[in-house]
Amino acid sequence: MRTLLSLGLLGCATTALVPLGCGAKIRYPEASEGPRVPDATAERLRECVDEFGGDLPRGYYVFDVAVRVDEEGRVVDVVSKGVPHADLAGCMRIALRAMTVPEDLLRLRKLRLPASPAPANGQTPAEGGLVGHPGVLVVVAVALADLIIEVGPAVIIVCAASLEVSKADIVETVRKRDDPDDDDPCQEHLNACLNKPLADRPGSVIGETRCKMCFDKCRGEKEWPKSIPLTRGKGSCEYWLPGWPR
Repeated sequence: MRTLLSLGLLGCATTALVPLGCGAKIRYPEASEGPRVPDATAERLRECVDEFGGDLPRGYYVFDVAVRVDEEGRVVDVVSKGVPHADLAGCMRIALRAMTVPEDLLRLRKLRLPASPAPANGQTPAEGGLVGHPGVLVVVAVALADLIIEVGPAVIIVCAASLEVSKADIVETVRKRDDPDDDDPCQEHLNACLNKPLADRPGSVIGETRCKMCFDKCRGEKEWPKSIPLTRGKGSCEYWLPGWPR
């Protein structure tokens, strides 16, 4: 598994500034090559760092995040560890879960993704991976150009992102095995909510989406809420209703 998000201090002379806001700023190395993290996802990650990065002490950190994508380009799993701030980790996972995989990466997958071999002794490759052969699970790994998020002069975050593109049946087996939130109704509602247009609109806290606010309340109440308090009135969490939001 490749480390996707790692923090390190880099000299400003080797980077080119991409202004995306008044807080945290995104930079790319001048010599960067290959596909990049989609602009919308990069902006969401920047907003996460802008909101929570100020809570990190001076220095650098290592983020280890794996993004698993099925053969149709859907992000089905995001696994992270080593993130020293729970809210930052959650925000970044949501941003990556909502990522739309670029078409050029899907075309690359079609060129490199082999057909599934016939089952041997009644056992599929995914089942074999569950009993000590994890190498068959990851079919294609695609590296993206480094993404650097700077939080003032004290913290610089280097996002070295890659995608693990797998056969749909294999991804489903791995997700069920590895995702502790698979049977969590709050997580299931969050995933469904993120597919709605309002997922990109702010909730009652700058930098957080309506879905995330509903998710946080669900975690506290153990069931998906009907609404959440906003700055003015309430906001509906019933994303499945016609005409949502209300």
